[in-house]
Amino acid sequence: MKGFDELLGREIELSFFVPLLIGCGGNSGGQTVSTVIRAIGAREIGVGLDDAVRVVGREAIAGLLQSLVLVGVLAPSMYYVMAISIRVVYVVALTIPTLAVFANSIAAALPFLLTWFGQDPAVVAGPLMTTAVDNFGILTYLGLATLLLGRL
Repeated sequence: MKGFDELLGREIELSFFVPLLIGCGGNSGGQTVSTVIRAIGAREIGVGLDDAVRVVGREAIAGLLQSLVLVGVLAPSMYYVMAISIRVVYVVALTIPTLAVFANSIAAALPFLLTWFGQDPAVVAGPLMTTAVDNFGILTYLGLATLLLGRL
């Protein structure tokens, strides 16, 4: 975040939503990784490439749909109730679906990848997913803010 000091100083409202975004991505991905590991362990799904593509696609769509519902509730609340600038509302509203699709996709893919490499996904997938999603979320949020706030 150090590289975005100037942006955060100019648009202090951006900092309010970092925990929300990180939590959103981590919670969504955490649920997905647990569900996929359980399904693999229970042999409800196989570990082949076809299974992986189907599961990752389904979970990406689920992440998109859940995030659109969240944005539909959150964005008006941010603007009308919290009096957050429309500029920041746009950035948050674009970041949430991007992050949710990424989180669900990586969380669904990791158990397959780890299994293919002979690792136990129950041990490695959660922390690896959380780290990836946290970093991707911050970079996406502040990257979108940098791009959009200069234009809005």
